[in-house]
Amino acid sequence: MSLPVSQSARPEAASCFDLAVLGADDPAGGVVLHLLEEREVPVGRLFPLTLRDPELSVSFQGQDWPCEPAEGFDFGQVQALLVASAAPGAERVAQTVRARYPTMPVLGILEVNPAAAVAVSRVLKTLAAVGDGLQAVDAFVALPVAMAGQAGVEELAQQTRGLFNMDSPEPEVFPLQMAFNLVPYGGMADKPSYEARLQQSTEQLSGETHAQYSVVWAPLFFGAAIALHARTTSPLAASVLREALRHRDGIILMEAELPAGTPTPATDAQGSEVVFVSRLRVENQQVRLWLVFDPIQLEVAQMIDVVENWIAQPANSVLT
Repeated sequence: MSLPVSQSARPEAASCFDLAVLGADDPAGGVVLHLLEEREVPVGRLFPLTLRDPELSVSFQGQDWPCEPAEGFDFGQVQALLVASAAPGAERVAQTVRARYPTMPVLGILEVNPAAAVAVSRVLKTLAAVGDGLQAVDAFVALPVAMAGQAGVEELAQQTRGLFNMDSPEPEVFPLQMAFNLVPYGGMADKPSYEARLQQSTEQLSGETHAQYSVVWAPLFFGAAIALHARTTSPLAASVLREALRHRDGIILMEAELPAGTPTPATDAQGSEVVFVSRLRVENQQVRLWLVFDPIQLEVAQMIDVVENWIAQPANSVLT
């Protein structure tokens, strides 16, 4: 791949590391590149890799970088690999790289805590603190098609256009029609299921063992939403919970008298690492809340945290 001169000939290149981003042309890949640039992570040469169309290019540090096909790429050119795609093909590439280059840092988006668990855990920590613990937690999660990659975004767009034109495009990424529909996430044979992964991550992040999840794919392009119901051990006043949420890092309490002031996935979530909380209802020990967040942003932020840790640790001096 021909690298932009301004990147391949940087005078500080000795202090940078060369990075491959698999799935750079997917929504998560775009966020990876944005956060690398925003946090000024010292990337020397960038190799954007794709499982789809190698004619695509991505933007990074003011330059257009052409994508290369992941198949056949020489990973000996790079010092680290980020896998921003959840496609089965991406996992196969990651396994191959780990086997061939056992000392190379490799991180996939499926290895970080799922965003829904991160969002719920932030709220549960506050609830448990002001309610003397929790007795039950139920979360209904609506995920956007971007979590299935760019192919998921394109399928929803194609189906929506097709239905308006009296056409019914066959689903490929999702098991059923996504446009104007809700589709349960995964299948009965999932082992472990995505819901189980959410439960495990929630316990790790908040210590809460009572969380139960139901997850659907929703006809949303990017932002996600959760209807969260919980039962506290002790009766709770809404005013106390509101005050606690206002002081919780990573949460914005967003309440308004008018419906237009309620956060929604399309109007508030995209591009933010905070969780918007609204529609707070408290009845004795029962609490109901509405959560809105950007799942890709929350998961990619964790990946970049790990990259910054690689750089900070002397044991990973291969990156410097």
